[in-house]
Amino acid sequence: MKPVLDAIVKLVNTVRSRGLTHRQFRDFLQSVQSEYSDVLYCMKVRWLSAGCVFERVWQLKDNIVSFFYEKQCSAKCEMLEDTKWLSDFAFFTDLLCHMNNLNVKMQGKNQFIDDIWAHLKALKLKLNLFAGQLAKNDLSHFSRLNSIPLVNEEKLKNYEDGKKKCILSSNADFKISVPFKQNWIFLPCLST
Repeated sequence: MKPVLDAIVKLVNTVRSRGLTHRQFRDFLQSVQSEYSDVLYCMKVRWLSAGCVFERVWQLKDNIVSFFYEKQCSAKCEMLEDTKWLSDFAFFTDLLCHMNNLNVKMQGKNQFIDDIWAHLKALKLKLNLFAGQLAKNDLSHFSRLNSIPLVNEEKLKNYEDGKKKCILSSNADFKISVPFKQNWIFLPCLST
C-alpha cells in the first residue's frame, strides 16, 4: 500500500505546497460549492492523520480531477481515474478509517487498560471478519471499495491475503505475557 500512500501524499503536496495552486484550489472548491473547503496535509509524524487525509481526498476526488483538468495538468491526477488504482485507494482508505476509529476509542479520559485491551481484541476479531468477508466478495464493511463498480476478484484475493498477513503478524503483538510474578508487599499501618 506504500505506492498508494506515496501517490496521495504527492497529490496533496502538489495542491498544498504552492501558494497560488492552493488558493486556486480553495477558490475552485468554493465555486463548485463543495462540502469541504480544502484538502488536509498528511504528516509522517502522526501516521494516523493519513486516514483523515485519505478520507478527505476520497470525498474530493472528483473535484480534484476537475481542478487539474481546468488547469490543464491532468497528468497529476490520472491515478484517480484508473479503476485498479482507485480500488487500492478505496481499500486502503476503508482500512485506515477502521484504524482511526480504534484510535479514537482508545483515547480520552477514564480509559483503563482492560478497556483498551478489549478494543485491541475487537480489532483482531474485525480483521478476521474482514478477511472472511473479502474471501466471499462481501464488501459490507468497505463502503468506499463497494462503491467502485466491478472490483477485480484478484484484487479482493490480494486484499484478503494482506489482511491475513496483518492478522498473523499481529498475533505476536497481541500476546501479552507477564514476566514477573505478582508479589504484593503489605506494609502494616502505623497508628499514631
